[in-house]
Amino acid sequence: MVYGMKWVFALLIFPVISGCSSVDEKVVLFQLNEIITTSSELFQNHSSYGDMFYNEQYHTLEEIERLLDGKVTEDGLLQMVERIFDENDNILVYKQPFQTYIKESNVYNSSINETNAYYDTVRKTILNPGLRLITEEELQFEVHDEIVIVKGENINIEFYNIEMYGGSAEQYARYGYPANDVLSVSFKFVKDTNGYLLDSFHIEDGEITS
Repeated sequence: MVYGMKWVFALLIFPVISGCSSVDEKVVLFQLNEIITTSSELFQNHSSYGDMFYNEQYHTLEEIERLLDGKVTEDGLLQMVERIFDENDNILVYKQPFQTYIKESNVYNSSINETNAYYDTVRKTILNPGLRLITEEELQFEVHDEIVIVKGENINIEFYNIEMYGGSAEQYARYGYPANDVLSVSFKFVKDTNGYLLDSFHIEDGEITS
């Protein structure tokens, strides 16, 4: 899919300051970036199953568990799966919004029609490409013993600047990318012997304040 011109791995650059915490924020942010990157594989390799579509490479819970091994807790894994897939005859097929996008855009046939459904489809999931554009200054840490919460409120995500990119912005509009979006995010991590594991996440509408 098309990603923003401001493609940066900002989450990897610097730790977020959170007082006197002993948590290694840089390690947590690196883990978050790894999860976002790895999770993008969950909506690829589309194959048909009757009149439904599924991910040919990852269509069982066990396969997804292996993909995300060492990155998520069991609860985190289930939440991620439930946002993207439904079970059908022991096969994980995409949820209806993803099914609709594939059918309307003809991505299965490698012939993309005009559609603006992609961004709306992934917006409140871990697949949202805007998560990669969040800078470390926009995130805060809350530490509660072995639990770490990384959160950001009303974050402005700029996918493209209409005045700067002009006609080239059409490629983003084709997939439903707005020039800007506003998101509030929260990622809960649990520390164990393997490091920091994602236990839950929330990606919601932010409030436009100006």
